[in-house]
Amino acid sequence: MDRQMIRDTAGRVLRSDDLAKNEKEAVAEFLRENPTLGNPHMVRCDWCHETTMLFRDEDKGTFTRTPRGWRCTTCNDHAASQEVRF
Repeated sequence: MDRQMIRDTAGRVLRSDDLAKNEKEAVAEFLRENPTLGNPHMVRCDWCHETTMLFRDEDKGTFTRTPRGWRCTTCNDHAASQEVRF
């Protein structure tokens, strides 16, 4: 299991898509075994509506980490985030 699989599962949880049998439980178990990863966050810029799933230690695409969350580099605006808990 890797970060991308966790991101995919978290996205399906937020969208209420169908999950494979025990998929959510498998991800939750993996995250418990690897507490340094933390839970993924859905990050969204309110201005340009760019959206992506990130872990707390990641910069990806148009989002860069700040001490208080993420900032959209396209708009130079603070990005809202929602933690996906398993």
